[in-house]
Order: sequence, then C-alpha cells, then structure tokens
Amino acid sequence: MLQFCIESVDSDFAMPRTHVDDDTWREWVDPYIVDSKRLITVRRNNLRFKQLEDLDVDLVERKDGIQIRLAEFELDMHWREALSKYAGQHESHCTDFGQAVLERAERDDLLDRQGPTKQEFITYLENGLVERDFREMF
Repeated sequence: MLQFCIESVDSDFAMPRTHVDDDTWREWVDPYIVDSKRLITVRRNNLRFKQLEDLDVDLVERKDGIQIRLAEFELDMHWREALSKYAGQHESHCTDFGQAVLERAERDDLLDRQGPTKQEFITYLENGLVERDFREMF
C-alpha cells in the first residue's frame, strides 16, 4: 500500500526491494515489520497480557517467533484506550518506515510533498493502477 500511496503522488517512484525471497525481509525492513507486529498484538491483547504480567509472565511469543516483553508496554488500561494509544504508535511507526523507504530510494524530495487525500488515493487505486506483474514488485 505504501508503494501505491507514493506512486499516486509521483508515478515515476521506484520502490526499493524489501524482500530477499518470499519468506525473508531485507535486513533494513525486518525491524519495522517485527515492531509493527508487536504493536498490533499488544493493541489487541492488552488485558490478556496484563493478566499474564500479574502472573509474573514477562515474555510472550507470537507466531513467527516474535517476542514481546510485557514490561516494555503499558498494559493497565481499558481496551478502548489501548486500541487508540497503540494505533497512534503504530501510525507513527509506519510513518518512520515510509520515510526510510523514501530515503533508501533516494527520493528525499518527496518527504516535503503532500500525500493524497483519502478520496484521491481511492481514485488512484480504482483508476490509476496499470496492469502489472505484482510478483516483480517486491
């Protein structure tokens, strides 16, 4: 989605490679993916994780071997508050990833450009995508 968002502003944008193969992220991408999965998991499970923390569990492991140290997260809050708090952190994290992509693509010039509105992006997805082999994108 990030690639499509950037392309909707600059159709000449070339996304840097993010995968080594179908199962492996490139070294510079992996921390963003892992931290993103941690945030999303905590966001959806703060109350369960708080109960585990109360039982002196300090580490939870989700699929793909991603470890979550419970002490690194604020868990003692209403689930709605956790949804909001960690959604904000995830959005900031995704913004950092977007900036890293632009820097790696040597397109820092796009950092100062306004992104598309929601409707402009929807229109681009509906009408602006050219037919392509998506296997070659990543």
